[in-house]
Amino acid sequence: MSVFEINTTRPLFFLICLTVACTSNDVLYNTTDSTADVNFSMDVISEDVTSDIPTIGPYSECESDQEGIICIGVAKSTITPTKYELVKRELLRTRSYCPEFDGPGNCGSIDINKWKNLSKRWKTDFFFDCGTDRVCPEDENYTGPDADGSEKDGRFQGYWIAGFSASLPMMGIHDDITVRAITLRHGPTTIAIITLDLIGFFKSDVDRIRRLLEERAPNLRIDDILVVSSHTHSSIDTVGMWGPQDPFSEVLYESGASESYVREVIGKTVDTIISAGISMQRGRVRAITKRVGIDQMATDLRDPFIIDDNMSVVMFEDLNKNPIATLVNWGSHPEGLAGTSNLVSSDYVHFLREALERGIFEGPRQIPPIGGTVLFIQGALGGMITNLHLTVYDDDGNKIERENSFRAIKQVGYNLARKAYEIYKESEYINNLAISVRKIEYKIPLENKFFWMMFDLGWLRDRPKWKIDPTKETYLDNVEIQTEVLRIKIGEIDIQSIPGEIFPELSVGGYREPYEYSFGHPIIKEDNMYPPDLANSPTGPYIRDIMRGKIKIIAGLGNDFLGYILPEYDFKLSEDYPYFTAAPGEHYEETRSVGIQHVNIMLEEIKKLYKDE
Repeated sequence: MSVFEINTTRPLFFLICLTVACTSNDVLYNTTDSTADVNFSMDVISEDVTSDIPTIGPYSECESDQEGIICIGVAKSTITPTKYELVKRELLRTRSYCPEFDGPGNCGSIDINKWKNLSKRWKTDFFFDCGTDRVCPEDENYTGPDADGSEKDGRFQGYWIAGFSASLPMMGIHDDITVRAITLRHGPTTIAIITLDLIGFFKSDVDRIRRLLEERAPNLRIDDILVVSSHTHSSIDTVGMWGPQDPFSEVLYESGASESYVREVIGKTVDTIISAGISMQRGRVRAITKRVGIDQMATDLRDPFIIDDNMSVVMFEDLNKNPIATLVNWGSHPEGLAGTSNLVSSDYVHFLREALERGIFEGPRQIPPIGGTVLFIQGALGGMITNLHLTVYDDDGNKIERENSFRAIKQVGYNLARKAYEIYKESEYINNLAISVRKIEYKIPLENKFFWMMFDLGWLRDRPKWKIDPTKETYLDNVEIQTEVLRIKIGEIDIQSIPGEIFPELSVGGYREPYEYSFGHPIIKEDNMYPPDLANSPTGPYIRDIMRGKIKIIAGLGNDFLGYILPEYDFKLSEDYPYFTAAPGEHYEETRSVGIQHVNIMLEEIKKLYKDE
């Protein structure tokens, strides 16, 4: 249903892997404090990343240290794959409803039993080996073998969709996924905020963007960047967790991530930042943060029922008040299609952006376009804030019966767009636009043995790791990874990055009466046999208490992707197979977290970012 979900019904196999080291690749570990990449050096990046921007020369003449005036540039690029092979649709699961057909059909992940029926040919016969142009010899428009040699080579060269189950192939496109960037300069400081329509992006990849950007555009003087993934569950696997399963063992047989695709995303991201930087012009900023409720926009599937309903809208205008870009911040999983569609999509985020950029001119609840390029910043979405299992009505008041339909996610996106438009009209111009940026890198123990094993088997894409105690021979329970928290301050606007999916109760509290973040829902379900003990819940300060700005933006999945970040008091693990299976009750998120220690380490580092104020 959410981050890193794959089949973990083979705990004995996993435990053997941990104890006997069933390593399928050579995973390297750093032995010093160097932050150099493990097995993906910048030498490789510089040579292999595709980029249309010259390696030297890009710059902007825009400058401003004037009150109320800031330099603004925006750009976007498509990162939708165009060359990929197709799985045979008849091998997909037979369902009573498929979003792309708006009716019954074969969709979602590959059916294990159908795959087994291919017997010894299961690795070669599950797809059309017609090449990445997807034109087969028997097709009328066939002109010959693919120039890239992908036809009839016996290798599947397609993509796997991340977020729900393994073996969920990309079969087409509903809406293009994009990278969007806004660059801002005031006085001596220039920053870039980037959004990706992806499940997540590791810090090691963000650092590659930083280094490549400095290499190719030093004259843009970009001090730092914030890369935020939308966390759509209908996009390409950039982590590796959602690859194909061996139908007989039902465990992954290879990573779901394509290194060449990640390189392409890195290159296009750098290009997009540079394009935004070059286009900078002087303009103004108006912004607002306001609570907007949750009606037909989000729900919570894990007790306690707490949702951070703070929405922020930041409008960037030129000096003639024409829109350049709009930033919208909201926290909820974009997972409404529930892993039943094989079409790439940014889920409700697409419709939210579309409505604000083009307006809504259908039905009784129309809004004009805000205009400009819309960037969506994911918020406090963990534990489990979602548009899944959400009752939604169309604009005429009719219930949308198929909750995992494109019609339903469109309505959610439009509902959010209407709220954003409403509060945008109340926004005020910001006069203090001085920019500052602070970053703290810190290390955390990799307690999750499931993640450790996934790294060791090469299923998860690699990232730098260190021994906690270099004197110990073993790496098990002796590995730490590095992440970061970053704070961008633009006068009264405070943007705080979070390196994963943070629970909203860590953002706003809400544990105690009058339960103002429960919106009339019972904070604990009556039928919950394993309820959290709210008497032990933290008393704060919560993240929104720590933050200082009038406009407070929590950027979830900012500059890293470390799974769920949940409060310690309700962190429960399975006694039999910790991290591999969930404890009784609502404790799936623990199995997809780095570990119990991360939350408190992170909160202490965030506090340091505000220490002098």
